[in-house]
Amino acid sequence: MFRKRKKEAQAELPRYQDFSVQTAFDRIIFEDLVTDEDAYIVELARELLDGSPLVINFEQLGVDEANKVVAFLSGVIYACDGQVEKINSRVFLFARNQEFKDGTLKKFVEEYQE
Repeated sequence: MFRKRKKEAQAELPRYQDFSVQTAFDRIIFEDLVTDEDAYIVELARELLDGSPLVINFEQLGVDEANKVVAFLSGVIYACDGQVEKINSRVFLFARNQEFKDGTLKKFVEEYQE
């Protein structure tokens, strides 16, 4: 009536489940910007789109260069439905809304925000 299957199909986990679970805080990339070079900023945008929140310190950049980078990354954040959080006058957090869901980024911002 009932028989055992000769070959049991092995269920494979989707690729994203192979990785260990990390909080958004664990994935933060901290950057002290010293250049507004386009290729470098585009690479930071790729990291952002891949799910790594960015904390960027603009203290070493001039006002025009910092405004250029903030404008570009703000556009990236807008396009992927994210948020920009001001930590202090020259340090900002850029992250997608998905990264705020676990609460670790909100806690980080509250702890360091001036």
